[in-house]
Amino acid sequence: MKKILMQICLAVGLVTGLIISAQAQMRTQYRAHVPFDFKVSGQSFQAGDYVLGLTNPSSDNRALTIRNMNSGEAKIISTMPRENNKRRDVSKLVFNRYGERYYLADLITPTLGAEFRKTKNEGMIAEKQKSKSETVAVKLNK
Repeated sequence: MKKILMQICLAVGLVTGLIISAQAQMRTQYRAHVPFDFKVSGQSFQAGDYVLGLTNPSSDNRALTIRNMNSGEAKIISTMPRENNKRRDVSKLVFNRYGERYYLADLITPTLGAEFRKTKNEGMIAEKQKSKSETVAVKLNK
């Protein structure tokens, strides 16, 4: 009986520790003011203030939640890991700009690097406007 009670206490303690750890990791969120409309993974976003954070930081599946603070609308976007070979002191969103269209390409922070897949539409636009494309960065705040 003591052995079973001890195992239950250990299991409860382990689960509690994991939940607290996950909650602490989820609090790593970033804020950004994006002054232009943009697209990412085929989804459209209005210009405005955003909160970004990993949907499940403990998972290998990197999904990012992007929430518009003005409307409250939130969308989950799949990402690909990006190597953070160098420590970066600046956190930023990196957009590819083609004419008046902006596409979110990267999320870069000191502890996280996330890359967003180009859609076929973005690839076609990029091919047509090679000479007119540029990279635009928007600063992230914690």
